[in-house]
Amino acid sequence: MIDAEGREFKSAAVRTDAENVRRRQSSDGSTIRVQCTEVSMIIVVNADFYRTGRPVSAGDLFLGEARHSESSQCRAVAVSDTEYVIEAGLQNCGSNLSISEDSVTYSNKLIFSPAASYHGITRLTPAVVPVSCHYKRTHFVSSNTQHQPLTLSTSAQYPTERFIFSLKLMTDDWTSEMLPSVFYLGDLLHLEASYTGPDAGRRRLFIDSCVATLSPDVTSVPRYYFIENYGCVTDAKEGGSNTLFKPRTRSDSLQLQLDAFLFHLDPRNLIFITCQLKVTSETWKSSPINKACNYIHSRWKDVDGNVGVCQCCDSVCHRRSIQDMMVCGTVTLGPLMIFPRK
Repeated sequence: MIDAEGREFKSAAVRTDAENVRRRQSSDGSTIRVQCTEVSMIIVVNADFYRTGRPVSAGDLFLGEARHSESSQCRAVAVSDTEYVIEAGLQNCGSNLSISEDSVTYSNKLIFSPAASYHGITRLTPAVVPVSCHYKRTHFVSSNTQHQPLTLSTSAQYPTERFIFSLKLMTDDWTSEMLPSVFYLGDLLHLEASYTGPDAGRRRLFIDSCVATLSPDVTSVPRYYFIENYGCVTDAKEGGSNTLFKPRTRSDSLQLQLDAFLFHLDPRNLIFITCQLKVTSETWKSSPINKACNYIHSRWKDVDGNVGVCQCCDSVCHRRSIQDMMVCGTVTLGPLMIFPRK
């Protein structure tokens, strides 16, 4: 390394343990800090990267390998005279995903690649700094519109512990839960939604809607609703689809088989599934807003055998005044890794 006066000396490489980088704060003298949100990795870099008194160029900092450096979200931008920021989606800029039994980790590398001067020389050494975001795969509290930050999950709980909803990935024989794994187009996903509150035996569970996205954010695009309109499996109307509700085994749960799919012309292959669930009293009759409708042989059919409640699936199912007490919740499953072929 060459300092401002032209003296050459050796120094430790600017490499550091990713977890330590993530925990650092600017107050401890670090030149890099990482902030993790539910959908993105935010890297804040001190312009005086080497603490030499001379700021580096924001254009020389990027996330991921060189082939990602042309993407605007992978490059640093100056937010002030002293700080640069890179904000990239968790799955972007060549990020690597690793999944263990209790955690999900997105890892990448911050690259400093100084450009040569007009005379073809540089006085700064390149650097590679590992950065990562770690998320616990545990149950988390969810409301109808918000997810707690920094948590990915295979199931979710309603805000009060008395009312617990879950969405699980099941084995092919439906006998046990399986961890999110690798799937291929043509595979069937076996999903089980359930309610385990203290009054579960007196409740009937319904799935109002389900949407697939490429991040835990249900408002992100692209997104695909495969259950809509208060329990209509609209994905079943697609040609060749095998998506349907299975016959009920318990009133407080619903099982759904879903064809694995990818978004057209999008290289990302991590899918998140978010569903709106509710339970009514067991004595509450099925209705246009309390139903589980399959599309079989060009006809809608309620899984509970109630005639007529699925007729609105091809139009709009209206909510009427309801005196029965309902409990509602939002659950998210993912990420599921899906590939086009083996």
